[in-house]
Order: sequence, then C-alpha cells, then structure tokens
Amino acid sequence: MKQALEKLQEVNKLLSDNAKEEKELGLLHGKLGLIIYFFQFGRKTNNHLFLEVAEDLVGELFEKLNQAKLSADFENGFAGIAYGISYMVNSDFVEADLDNTLSDIDDRIFKYIEEQNNKLPANLQRGIIGYLLYSLNRLEYSLKSGHKTNILIFQKLSAKLLNQLGQLIEEEKIQDREPQLFNIFWDLPLVLIVLAKAKSLNVNTSKIDRILDYLLPSLLSLLPNLHSNRLYLLLGIELFLKEKNIPELKKHAIFLKESIDLECIFNNECKNLNIKVMDGVSGLKLIGEKLAEITGDNYFIPRYELIFNKINNAVCWDETEFYSPFKKSIGLVSGLSGIGWTLLENKCSNLDRVKVINSDIVKP
Repeated sequence: MKQALEKLQEVNKLLSDNAKEEKELGLLHGKLGLIIYFFQFGRKTNNHLFLEVAEDLVGELFEKLNQAKLSADFENGFAGIAYGISYMVNSDFVEADLDNTLSDIDDRIFKYIEEQNNKLPANLQRGIIGYLLYSLNRLEYSLKSGHKTNILIFQKLSAKLLNQLGQLIEEEKIQDREPQLFNIFWDLPLVLIVLAKAKSLNVNTSKIDRILDYLLPSLLSLLPNLHSNRLYLLLGIELFLKEKNIPELKKHAIFLKESIDLECIFNNECKNLNIKVMDGVSGLKLIGEKLAEITGDNYFIPRYELIFNKINNAVCWDETEFYSPFKKSIGLVSGLSGIGWTLLENKCSNLDRVKVINSDIVKP
C-alpha cells in the first residue's frame, strides 16, 4: 500500500509541476482532462488544495476558450471540451447552466459539421463518433433541463450524424478490423457504444436497428486475437444488449466472455510502456469496471496488484531524458491524469492518508 501511495504522490507532483505550463485545452490530451482529475482527486481525498487549483484552472480554461482558435473535434477541440464541461457540471464539480454556458461552443460545432457536408470520417478523434458522443450528451442534459428548443436541435443533429455513420459503415469506411494492439480508439466498439446511447435516448431507432442488422454478421464471426480487444468488443456488445435483446448477439457475448483471460492481458499483452488509458492497463481497468457494472459480473475487474505492478514497474519512470515527454503529458487518455485516476480508483481504504504539502502544487 505504501508503494501505491508513493506512486500516486509522484504522479500528482508531475501533474502539479506541469499544470501552470501552456498546454492544449482539450479533454483527451489537455488541461480539461487534468482539471477533471484534480477535481476527482480533491473530492476523493478531501484535499481542498487540489479542489482550489482545479477551480482556478477552470477559470483559466474559460478565459482561453474565448481567445483560442480551436478545432471543433472531440479529441482536441470544442466537442470534447463541451463533453468535459458537461461531465463537471453533472458531477457537481462546478455550477453552471449548460444550455447557456455552451451556447457559443454549440454554434461553432454546428457550423463546422454543416460546412463538412457529409465529409467527416467515422472516428472518435475528429469524426462522427466523437460528434455523436457530444450531441447525445447535450441531448441527455436538455431532456433533463426541459429546454425544448435544444431537445429538438440535438435530436435532429444526432439523427443526422447517425445517418452519416450508417452510410460510412455500409461503405466499409470504419475500422472494424481488430487493431494489432489494444487501442481505446478502435471504431467498432465505439460504434456499438454510441448506438446504445442513441437507442437509450430514443434517437432514430429504426436507423440504429438497420445499422446493427448490417453489422451483425461480422460481429458474430469476430473473435479478436488479443484478449484485450475481446474485452473492449464485449463492452460495446453488452452496452447495446442493455437496450435491445438480440439472442444470437447475447450468445456471442457469452462466447467472448468465456474466451477472455485477464491474466494473459496484463501479464503478456500489455508491454512495459502500456500503462495509459489510450493503449494500456489504465484503459483496460476502466473497461473491466464498466463491464462489471452493467453485467453484475466481477470477473471483469482485474486484480489491483496486476494494474499497480504494471504501472509501477514501467520503464518510463526512469530518470533519463528520453522519458521526459511522458512525464510532462497531462492528458486524460494519453498521459498522467488518466494514470493518476487509475491509481486513485483502487478503492484503497487508506487514501485519506495521502498528504500534499503546499510546495507540491503551484497555482497557475
């Protein structure tokens, strides 16, 4: 336990040192992901210093949003930022009326999507899957807030994006083949995840059913070579099965589950540097926990010793100049914020022992 707390301290020190530097603003690789992690850490450990720094960084974020020339995409741009801000509001990290707060960002995203005129790729980073995650998230909030105009707007936008995604799938322009190494950006599981979300919100359900009918033959014949990819694909399938019972797909889900060896994933498939959310044990831990949540089967939750040993023993902590870019990476999926979150979420009863002295964190 002492080693785990020391590693978490090390990660927090590196993040704190880099918090005041000029970085990208985005959700996946930039300061917004760092802010969310600081809020999460501060709340979990009742550390008011981290909460204060997160609040200061929120102010900096909104100030720079008005000045920055950002893209519209989910990876580095406005769609991901809107999604992250929504997460902070829904988690009660910040107080805001999202419909008002995000109105300018919404307008910029609408304009960009319209300008693309059906030329967007499918992927999460800069394509339709990312914009769908944003649009469905905004629709869900608008349904809760009762903002009728926004409900209509985001229903229409989500339906439009689903139509475009369906067209790309029929044209075989998505990454449906298994990647050579586990990667959180694999299109096929992400497609199932956004289809499940859209179906839960009753958006263009007939189109969703047609897309699934088209995908079903390849899904039923797919057994990824890597156990980590099987785990990720299973998450997408299980999320969709929550919204619609398809017996043959359920049977394939059982087959996939029985073929997954968690020990093989963490001992063999994840190499020394595979510790980030994007391509390593931090992302696989999140996937396993989500699967356990929706299926009620704790088999999918990897032993914490597997996760921690892989993170703690990674060569990237070495004091060589070669690994200095890694130690400056603040990203939620590509850097230290996601790794810190993984260490934080180990459900350790001693996390309240974590102490951070004032010199450990410098306000920007």
